[in-house]
Amino acid sequence: MNDIPMNTPKEDLNKLKERFDDGLIESLWSENGELMYIIKDGLDLNEYALLAKKILESEGDIAHDFTGKVTNKSKTEFARFEYRSGWFLDGLAEGEIE
Repeated sequence: MNDIPMNTPKEDLNKLKERFDDGLIESLWSENGELMYIIKDGLDLNEYALLAKKILESEGDIAHDFTGKVTNKSKTEFARFEYRSGWFLDGLAEGEIE
């Protein structure tokens, strides 16, 4: 997990996506809006949670902050990650921006 840089150049981001996709089985949105990734058994859930966070935040396609989850195929273990959109209006609803 320590070999995943936090500031990733575009070309390296593609390598991270390939690495993530190699272990990914399925991605789902729950009814309450939680994003969940299901990965192959035996892979490091924390590593994949960090990869998911890095890829999503680099793409910036989702405009709201949320907590996502990575679980193994057996659904016996999971790791969570905090996605931060970085959108400038994000704090408006909580009164952080006036």
